[in-house]
Amino acid sequence: MREIEERHLFKLHLPGLLRVLAEHLYADKHVAIRELIQNAYDSCLRRAVEGKDLDYQPRLGVSIDVAQQTLTIRDNGCGLTAAEIDTYLATIGRSYTRELRERLSVMSHQHTSELIGQFGFGFLSAFLIASEVVLITRSVKDDEALRWRSTGDESYSLEPAERAEAGTTIQLRVKPGAAFVLQEALLVETIQKYADFLPIPIHVNGSPYRVNMMAPPWESLDAMAAIRNYVARAFDRLEPLCIIPLHDHRVDLGHDALVVPLQGFLFVPPSSVASVREYGDMRVYIRRMFICENERDLLPPWARFVRGVIDCPALQPTASREGIHRDDTFEAVRRAVEEQLLQGLRRLAGEEPATWRRLVHSHTDVMKGWAVKDCRFFEQVADLVTFHTSRGHLTLPDYLRQSGGILYYVTRELGSLQDQLLAEGHDVPVIDASWFAVLPFLEKYADFRLGIRLVRLDGEATHLLHPVPGEEYAPLLNAYRRREVRARVVTFKPAEVPALMLYPQDAEFILETRGALDAGEIPGPLAGLIATYLHDTGTSEEDLKGTLYLNASCPLIGRLNALADESPARDAALTLIYQVARLFAGRTLTVSGATAAFEEAVQALASLLP
Repeated sequence: MREIEERHLFKLHLPGLLRVLAEHLYADKHVAIRELIQNAYDSCLRRAVEGKDLDYQPRLGVSIDVAQQTLTIRDNGCGLTAAEIDTYLATIGRSYTRELRERLSVMSHQHTSELIGQFGFGFLSAFLIASEVVLITRSVKDDEALRWRSTGDESYSLEPAERAEAGTTIQLRVKPGAAFVLQEALLVETIQKYADFLPIPIHVNGSPYRVNMMAPPWESLDAMAAIRNYVARAFDRLEPLCIIPLHDHRVDLGHDALVVPLQGFLFVPPSSVASVREYGDMRVYIRRMFICENERDLLPPWARFVRGVIDCPALQPTASREGIHRDDTFEAVRRAVEEQLLQGLRRLAGEEPATWRRLVHSHTDVMKGWAVKDCRFFEQVADLVTFHTSRGHLTLPDYLRQSGGILYYVTRELGSLQDQLLAEGHDVPVIDASWFAVLPFLEKYADFRLGIRLVRLDGEATHLLHPVPGEEYAPLLNAYRRREVRARVVTFKPAEVPALMLYPQDAEFILETRGALDAGEIPGPLAGLIATYLHDTGTSEEDLKGTLYLNASCPLIGRLNALADESPARDAALTLIYQVARLFAGRTLTVSGATAAFEEAVQALASLLP
């Protein structure tokens, strides 16, 4: 047995490590272009930070040679010495830019925030698309140029070279499987995606015109116009309903506070589609370099009608820089975004009510749906969102001022509904609660606001009917009893309506379910449970036929009741009142039942003709 602890060094198989890092660290081969452009940008910025050349103008160029199958990236940055190549370029995981940022963090916050590189892996991404990488570099520190060459194996070569000025040229011999990078249009699109905001001009194939914007739209003199133009270009020609700029924000952490550095904007697209499409995504930049899109966790869950673009140097990218670490800083940024979004929506509702109404109308389903799930968002929008009512779109405070503190609603879409007519006859507006999330929202609102009652009118409208002693109307009631029609005499408005037919709340469901049971369409064990449920509802066959409520306020009902003697005309009138009430209610009727009702009504009309 060994009595002394022995220490051994790990063995590194570089080709295998390069393959893992280059081929598996990154999900998208296009990021190779991003990483190399980032390295070139940082090199130019380092020269500006460390150099003394006041006339220095950074340049960055990308070119392709389809015949030679090469992609070349050139910069006039600070270049590399032989020692720096050995220390940084050939040492995986060690980043010159990261170490420079650490040195500058005390002296120059601005330059620190502009440097991008961090992990020391970016250069390896070249092997995602290249079988060979050749680098020619000349440092600003000396006049010697060097050529570095590697095919991704365990060694690299280094030899003297010629280069007229300081900077670096990287030439990639593109693999057959990555030939897509040799298409100029695709190359320009990739550069614009990742490096559009970098403040150094990027030229492709020697063109005198840069392909990148060089500045984000929120830094323009007319920021709102620039943002609208950017959204139209970057988000499928969307025309935002509103734009909420983002800025540095102080987040209260309870025991402390943190100022979160933020730039960018949020915007609300013009509408949600009929399928209740949700957005709620962000395009994320860190130090002007694109990291990822469709990032949903930086926005609160309730903001599924919002999109945005954010640049935040405080966020920490993953090693591949294709995502963001979920840490305390991420949560602070999310809170800063949420608070500024809520402030922006409140400002919009107060200062631009017409725009706010358009926003709510366009995204009402999504907003109400998330408000039901998120109490904080609910409190913000509860009195602002509008509802479709029989008197147009109203906020709930406006509605309650008209209804006397009661929320009257129907669960079927507003239209020729007798419940709507009945409510309006009592000067009560009706809310259409047939749409997604409306009823849960109303229930939540009633819970939050003490003293507010919910009243469902379809199936529960009898509280708007005022009973009348039946003895006075015995002739009418007896006439309908002989027809096996259950009738009651009440008063209601409007007086022009002679009668209404009302049914139990779940009449349609009970009838359909009983029909399915009778037809044997429901499996045995489940059929037993459903049959028990239907029995426990206590709804009888008589109830399912509905009740005819005769309106004593209608002069016609009074005249018919005064006709003590039965006559064909009286019988025809009673038949018409009954069948019209059934058809107007529109409930429980099948196609054959509706046809029979029309047939009986037509016969009654025909009997009145000479």
